[in-house]
Amino acid sequence: MSTLATVDPTSAKAPVLTEGDISPSVMMDFENAVLDFFVSKSVPADKQVTMIIPGIKDIRIRDWITVEREHIVVLPFVKFMTEMRLNYLAPDREDQVRNDILTSTLTSSCPSFWNWSQQLLKLNCLLRGTSSAFDESALHNHLEAHLDNKLKAKVRHSNARKDKVLKTWVVTVHLPDKAHARQNMNSDTLRGPLHRGNVSQSTSSANTSSSSYVRFPPLTDTTRTLLNEHDGCTKCRRFYAGHRSQSCPDGFPSGKGYKTLTVTDALSAKKGKAVAKPKSKSVAATTATIETLSSDDEISVTAAVLHDSPGEYNSDSDEDGDVSHRKVSPPFRSKHLVWECQIHSLTDDFPVKTCALIDNGAHLVLFHPDLVNRLGLKKHRLHVPEIVDVAFSNQKKKTELYNYVKLSLTSLDSSWTSRTVRAVVTLGLCAPIILGLPWLIHNLIVTDHATRTCIDKTTSYNLLNPAPVFPPAPPKPKLCGQIKITKADKKLTPEKVKDFDVAGAIRDRIKILATEEALQLRENKLWSEYSVIFELIPHVDELPDDIVAKIHIKNAEKTIKSRSYPSPRKYKEAWQILIRQHLDAGRIHPSSPCASPAFIVPKANPNVLP
Repeated sequence: MSTLATVDPTSAKAPVLTEGDISPSVMMDFENAVLDFFVSKSVPADKQVTMIIPGIKDIRIRDWITVEREHIVVLPFVKFMTEMRLNYLAPDREDQVRNDILTSTLTSSCPSFWNWSQQLLKLNCLLRGTSSAFDESALHNHLEAHLDNKLKAKVRHSNARKDKVLKTWVVTVHLPDKAHARQNMNSDTLRGPLHRGNVSQSTSSANTSSSSYVRFPPLTDTTRTLLNEHDGCTKCRRFYAGHRSQSCPDGFPSGKGYKTLTVTDALSAKKGKAVAKPKSKSVAATTATIETLSSDDEISVTAAVLHDSPGEYNSDSDEDGDVSHRKVSPPFRSKHLVWECQIHSLTDDFPVKTCALIDNGAHLVLFHPDLVNRLGLKKHRLHVPEIVDVAFSNQKKKTELYNYVKLSLTSLDSSWTSRTVRAVVTLGLCAPIILGLPWLIHNLIVTDHATRTCIDKTTSYNLLNPAPVFPPAPPKPKLCGQIKITKADKKLTPEKVKDFDVAGAIRDRIKILATEEALQLRENKLWSEYSVIFELIPHVDELPDDIVAKIHIKNAEKTIKSRSYPSPRKYKEAWQILIRQHLDAGRIHPSSPCASPAFIVPKANPNVLP
């Protein structure tokens, strides 16, 4: 798929510039579509840039607008387009377009003078507003100088040689060129096989083919760029071919009669593609209801109906006991190729286990929307809707599919992961995922229906019958390490343990008992000496009633009158420093409701605190 941006003009909203590389032609188409939108909606000049910003979908341009929005929204539309061209078009774009105009000739570009002249006029429109643009006189001289010899001779003897206005001169030259083309067509019709009957057939076929062979011209950079911009094939040289050179079914065209491709040819092909009715494609795996396929051996679906082969054994009689030498009928049905796999989710840390139907008869990779929502995959929009219908249904109803997701599957043992492919999202599938030909081709899968195997050609991994995975064997110890450990063990000398000393153990025990006895005697002496203090507390009924002392509690309602003493203003800063020092030392607290009197004594040195 081409990475070139496209312009989608809409009548209700601002034109849409899709994401992709921007060429001068795409930039001009976008500008023309925007100007038409301004006229149809009567957009005022001060709101023109603001109205078209939502239609720009390219992330690079969106980032530029986000950074400089305050500057961009107040720009006139003409200056906005100028800055957009400077930022996102190649610096040498003017030289490339000018070189295409100067090197273009009638014989190399188009078989028709009209198409060639219109192509040059469009290329010159890309240079509009620049110093490289050609005026009418320069274009007139270039067109006249690069005509082919036959048309140049006709123009020399016609009224066109006196015409100096470009538009009327092109129309005047177009008439003899059109008559010349019609004459060539009639001549080719007359030179048919019936009029060549007298030609000698004795010439060998090798000489004939060699004399009529015309070498196919090489692909130029301009033609390659033009084909890439319009989804063309660089092999068969056709615009909007629907394939690439790697999968081209047509091959290289004949070099005889080949004409260099132009922008006019691309626009004609694009217009023809838009007018042509898209062909519907049948999806064989799409059914009216959703079923869940299982890999169980008992589940199978009718895939084909086979007739009885002549001469083969087809008897159900019990009398034919020995039929080992005869052939039996082929199976009427076969089990599906279902692959148990797992897919990583954007909403869960662990992969989700699912099953996929391998179908080498499907031309698409299909994905059920319920699984898309479960995995949280991002849906992408198809540039061209895929039109499908139900293959096995009495009433075929065509359906347009618009979305696809990027799909990559992993085996259950996590030893094989597929390449990323695009899977079309559709309802009514008999399996969550149907892996068609695009997935099989892109992953180089070889399917053997007889042995029921799907093997990757690169890694030889069998998807349906994977080999068992064994844990890796522990590494063998190195010989040098074992030798070092053995030598270290031999160097260690055994420690000699002393015999048990019975006399020493008895002596230590006697010392412990003597110490405990001495401590017990001292404890008893203290108890007897201070027996009055350690006597038991009497019961509350035995306590004396005599009042020995009376404690008066301070009146809580009494207020203390605070007093303050005046202090000179010059000692105010010194007071603050002293108070802060007391607070830091913890002598006073800031929440104290009372203040104690304090005095300071001035020092003779004014720099020293009092």
